[in-house]
Amino acid sequence: MGSLVVFPFKTERPDVVLKNVAIAAHHESVDEVLCVGSDPETTYRAVEEAIPAIVSETDTPVDLVLQDRIGTKRPGKGDGMNTGLRHFVDSDCDRLHFYDADITSFDDTWISKAEKSADLGYDMVRHYFPRSATDGMVTWMITRPGFAILFPDSELPCIHQPLGGELVLSRKAAETIASDSNVIDTLITFSAVQHGMSISEVYIPQGKIHKLYGQLTDIRRMVIECFSAVQALRDQVLDQRITLDVQRAQGVPASITKKTGYDFEATMRLIPKTFTSRQLDVLATLPTPVVEGMLTAHTGNVSFLEESLWHDAYLALLDEYIEGDDDWEEMLFLVWVVRVLAYTTDVARAGYDGALEYLEGTIHQYRERSVGQTRP
Repeated sequence: MGSLVVFPFKTERPDVVLKNVAIAAHHESVDEVLCVGSDPETTYRAVEEAIPAIVSETDTPVDLVLQDRIGTKRPGKGDGMNTGLRHFVDSDCDRLHFYDADITSFDDTWISKAEKSADLGYDMVRHYFPRSATDGMVTWMITRPGFAILFPDSELPCIHQPLGGELVLSRKAAETIASDSNVIDTLITFSAVQHGMSISEVYIPQGKIHKLYGQLTDIRRMVIECFSAVQALRDQVLDQRITLDVQRAQGVPASITKKTGYDFEATMRLIPKTFTSRQLDVLATLPTPVVEGMLTAHTGNVSFLEESLWHDAYLALLDEYIEGDDDWEEMLFLVWVVRVLAYTTDVARAGYDGALEYLEGTIHQYRERSVGQTRP
């Protein structure tokens, strides 16, 4: 059998979703397509109405289901991906592809490149691509720093897109991940490394062009959930090396190098002039320079939160953060916002190539600082 392609989606442009579904259904390696909707809303109904025509044109089965509520974390995309995992395990397909449904730059090369790497025997194939220098700020400021701090001598911090929704799993890999009740989409990559799976990252030069954000409140929940997921890994051990193959990046479109990933001015307005007494107590657990800087950050003074201080703040957050506490969630989000604003102001605006070198260099610095250290 061939591959199953899964598109989790919420409220997206129906024309984009349906274009991507048709591309997958036309691909010679694809035996089935599954669309997993979060709610029976406008996009869901549009996909439902269009499926018969796609099936008739391609002769490929296309199914549409509502996502199941699985576990207690990540009620959105995580449930969509885990619903797809369950569907795949019960199918006869050999490989499982995941793609975000809102990618306007999606074409058949995404599937073809992944299939070629999977043919080489890799357990997981991940797609990576050029992104705006101010896009991917959860990956750059939350997930990869956490992996670098907690697992500096593993391959985990070196994976370019650990949160990306674009990946392929062999049947064995998918069954292993599906059997782990702790895995949500945030931790799929960690689970793969923990189980010793070989990973290939294939490069998609046209980039992942999708709708970007307004205020960074658009991804507030993602920041909180991803940090909580990393914090939950503090006692985990990665005691084996894996095979990681990364295709060389070639070319970045100007449409990406000149794109801004979020609304800077609107996000700056998120920083409050004052904090509640409880929020001040929470803030006081962070390094003193962070506390002092956050009290004046609303004036535009954000440059204090450079990469070294963010490392120190991250260490304190790993130890002190209380999951599910409203004040901790708010302070985590606001400190992260200031870190992103500082990076944007002092690094990203100076040029795309330098910004990407800086981000990769920061992850390397965090690994160097953490190698050989034992966390309590």
